[in-house]
Amino acid sequence: MSAVTGSRRLQFWLGMLITALSIAVLFLFVDLEQVAAELRSADYRALVLSSTGIVAFLFLRAIRWRFLLASVAPLQPIFHVQNIGYLITYLLPFRLGDVARAILVANVPGVSLSAGLSTMVVERVLDLLFIVILLPLSLAGVARVPDSYRALALTMGVLAGVAALVLLVLANQRGRIYRLVTRLIEPIRFLDTEKWARRADDLLAGMSTLTSVRDVFLLAILSALVWVPIVFAYYMALVSVHLRPTPAMAAFTVSAAALVVAAPSSPGQVGVFHLGVTAALNQVLGVARDPAFSFAVLYHAVNMLVVLVFGVIAVNRVRVDLRALVEKARNFRRK
Repeated sequence: MSAVTGSRRLQFWLGMLITALSIAVLFLFVDLEQVAAELRSADYRALVLSSTGIVAFLFLRAIRWRFLLASVAPLQPIFHVQNIGYLITYLLPFRLGDVARAILVANVPGVSLSAGLSTMVVERVLDLLFIVILLPLSLAGVARVPDSYRALALTMGVLAGVAALVLLVLANQRGRIYRLVTRLIEPIRFLDTEKWARRADDLLAGMSTLTSVRDVFLLAILSALVWVPIVFAYYMALVSVHLRPTPAMAAFTVSAAALVVAAPSSPGQVGVFHLGVTAALNQVLGVARDPAFSFAVLYHAVNMLVVLVFGVIAVNRVRVDLRALVEKARNFRRK
């Protein structure tokens, strides 16, 4: 067994353990009968509106991804490829869907594999930056915020800021980076210097939108717009369990959820999402555990349903062999 395979197995079982512990903790601290009553009395019309917010979120993310790809491809195939990636991520471990959609988008005319990979790195940094900005803003009206949340927000903010700065430098110093990579690889005899330098240059080419002040400004606006419908989706899901939320409360819940799902877990963030969101609402905002958990159950179910439906539609539209795509993604990760 290779070191990489062993590491992947350890990561998988660690995620499953965290999921199992999260579910066990929830069962210990929530009243399941009360939760069942909350679910029966939920306003499912509000959940329909919540699902429209999730759909809008997916659509806007596809628009932003197309913009990052220099708008060289039509929106429709980009939208379908993105949704196939999300479908795989929900069903399989190790965020394999990210690799799968990079491989799949390379089949779209005008888009390369390296562009798909590099734009997803930019996506992650932009999302992290937004969450770090959103978290303190949403907590502005909260009298007392636990020190652990402040420390986490500060740490994530520093990391996101450094990552954004590094991306900007890399994108705007493409020639120098190419020469630096060439010099670093040349002494390593068993590596093909030209091939690896070209790969590095291809990755930087996918960050071309970061070389224009106008494009960076438009990208910032797009990134902010992406999260508006998801805050609305959380708001309506909170309404569905009669919590009388404020926009700030919904925004905080979005931030908390985005941070907790970064932890290792089973596919679909089952358990980890529910415990993290329930704890955040209960410990920070003072929401009772049972309705907080009921919200987590309902929102997670609606989100998963939307992702699965749009993923299946995308698979049929693109006519991709899902099993073959997953195998290609696994092989790519091994390399």
